[in-house]
Amino acid sequence: MNISFFLKPKIEVSYLLDDCPVRQALDDMLKSGFTAIPVISPKGKYVGTITEGDFLRLLLHHSPEQLEQMTVGQVERRVRHRSVNIDARMEDMVDLVAAQNFVPVTDGRGMFCGIITRRDVINQLRNQFELGKQKA
Repeated sequence: MNISFFLKPKIEVSYLLDDCPVRQALDDMLKSGFTAIPVISPKGKYVGTITEGDFLRLLLHHSPEQLEQMTVGQVERRVRHRSVNIDARMEDMVDLVAAQNFVPVTDGRGMFCGIITRRDVINQLRNQFELGKQKA
């Protein structure tokens, strides 16, 4: 099944721009309550995902003065979260959601469209399993 049926669109997703100041990004992440947030360019391309751990390492290795000058795009990210194309199938998501809470979705130009959550993938797989049991 195509993932577009499960897409949480960009307008409903918390994300950060890569030119956002680190201090503002920390505030935004704290308010959102999420432990990881997609990062996009000002033109809307998916750049990566930033995590609480990335920010924690940043805080441990930089002075407050350095942090005032930094943007989200300058933060070193330990893990490279993979994105998928909008045409991907739900079955293709299993390996990704095993390692990520959500999977960023992009279009053919690399523009950020939204996310598919781990919960959506698990629920869909459970539904497929239940249907298979009923047919057997």
